[in-house]
Amino acid sequence: MFSTLLAHTDGWGYGPGPWFLVFPFLWFGLIAFVLWRFRRGAWGAWRGHQSGRSVLAERYARGEISADEYRERRAVLDEVDR
Repeated sequence: MFSTLLAHTDGWGYGPGPWFLVFPFLWFGLIAFVLWRFRRGAWGAWRGHQSGRSVLAERYARGEISADEYRERRAVLDEVDR
C-alpha cells in the first residue's frame, strides 16, 4: 500500500510533474516577500507615527518648549520606559 502512494500518478502515467516543486517555492517566495516588505516599513501599522521622544525633540528644536521643560518631560519618558 505504501509503495502505491509513492508511485501515485495523475492517471496519464506521468506523475506529479514539476508542480510538485514549484508550489513550495512560490509559497516560500511569497512569505519571504511579505516579511521583507514588512521589515522595511512599507506595510507597517507604525508608519507615520512618531515616538514621544521624537515629538518632544521636534518641539524643543522649534522653540515651543524651553530647555528645562524638555529635560523634565524627557525624564518622565525615561521613567516610563523602565
